[in-house]
Amino acid sequence: MIHFRKIWLGGTLLAVGTLTYWSCGTGQKPKGEVLARQYCAGCHVFPEPSLLDKKTWVEGALPYMASWMGVHVAKDDSAIFQNFEQQLRTEELGVFPKVPVVSEEEWASIVDYYAQNAPETLPRPNRDTLQPLKNFRLRHTLSPVTATVTAVRYDPYSRQVWTSHRSGAMYVMDNKLRVIDSLFNFESPFSDFKSREGSSWNLLSMGYMDPNDEAKGTLVSIRKANGNWRGKRVIAELQRPVQATYADVDEDGREDVIICEYGNYTGKLAWYAATATDSMTRHVVETRPGARMTYWEDYDGDGRSDLWVLWAQGDEQIAVYLNGGKGNFAKKILLRFPPSYGSGTFELADFNQDGKLDILYANGDNGDKTYTLKPYHGVRIFINKGKDKFEEEYFFPLDGATQAMARDFDQDGDLDIAAIAFFPDFSLDPVRSFVYLENTGNNHFTPRTFADPNQGRWLTMDAADVDQDGDLDLLLGSFYLAITPTPKSLLERWKTENKGVLVLENTLR
Repeated sequence: MIHFRKIWLGGTLLAVGTLTYWSCGTGQKPKGEVLARQYCAGCHVFPEPSLLDKKTWVEGALPYMASWMGVHVAKDDSAIFQNFEQQLRTEELGVFPKVPVVSEEEWASIVDYYAQNAPETLPRPNRDTLQPLKNFRLRHTLSPVTATVTAVRYDPYSRQVWTSHRSGAMYVMDNKLRVIDSLFNFESPFSDFKSREGSSWNLLSMGYMDPNDEAKGTLVSIRKANGNWRGKRVIAELQRPVQATYADVDEDGREDVIICEYGNYTGKLAWYAATATDSMTRHVVETRPGARMTYWEDYDGDGRSDLWVLWAQGDEQIAVYLNGGKGNFAKKILLRFPPSYGSGTFELADFNQDGKLDILYANGDNGDKTYTLKPYHGVRIFINKGKDKFEEEYFFPLDGATQAMARDFDQDGDLDIAAIAFFPDFSLDPVRSFVYLENTGNNHFTPRTFADPNQGRWLTMDAADVDQDGDLDLLLGSFYLAITPTPKSLLERWKTENKGVLVLENTLR
């Protein structure tokens, strides 16, 4: 959420004024642009002024960016830290430089550059009309489910639907969507789930859900015996973990686990090696925040699986870590995005059926210091052209896009896309919080949605054959708590209706 603050330097209110120019090569560039390219592009893709409107730059992005340069920009630090404990923790970790890396004059020039060159408002994208969703019918749970869902997953072994909630509660439903079991007072919401053939389950517990750098997350194994749930910690002291991939990384015949420790200002991507004593040994792949998702798939065709990773939180990128064997990796960046893109999820799928893995990418995380509707948020397909080249072939603008899944839902031989947006434009009718992109051939898509998509604020989604009839259904999980501007009527509806899970039941079969 944007905190509206004036910009202060050394206790003096900064007045954005005239541009100063430096001679740079054969042309003249603003001093602020030269400095911005020097300092900002060293950490991530250079953020062009056109990415945000002027007000968002001056009151949101730039005060936040200043901390990374050791510049004090506000009378207080509430624009940066949620609480005093977080501030202390950040200072302990040495996240921000204690000594400014730019002078007050240089920082004023950077601010000046963005304020002078940013648009007053961002353009709105052209939109295709949404058609009615066909071949799906809506089903609600037979039991009330609070709309604080942090994860919804289908277990194909037990044929059950599992949900996690912000409070730490978990619910288990049968395929008729009746709650048949529950777990309360769990350590924290879980962000990922793996069924061990329906006899035990691995849950990735976030620790604290809100942005933080505490190592309170855990990987827990649970099972039910004699009517009681029992659990044990498999891995502890994880930094806000959000996703796990299971694979034999070191090729010793044991299943290891790769964990995205998203964190906030700090974090890591690491794999944990299973040992003969059931302990897990940590091996860090890269130390930085924002590891969001991984896949364990062969990239270079050498017969050995490689590690594909989506990074968010600043230096946003999709990278592959080439597997050299025995847990050794060499990084190669495939795609890189500006920090305001807000990377959400990605999937690997062969959209053009040429035998190479393409990338489906959803971006629209808007819960940061730069909340505003952005025309470049949405769903993209990047086609694998070989030789480390991925080209964008398709873009569907979707404000606040959170997740996209590629499946052949209509079983016609090509891949359709289901997408959700947690930060939609609530002024649109219908609100585009769920969109089904029907592939009509050659990756041309018809966008559709169901009646009244405002039945929930969709944070999480899964695709599975819930009713066991041979086609794929969709599970949508709703999280009503707002961190960006939301109509009060919708907040009250989501809070009181207790419809935290919605099933779009495929009627193909």
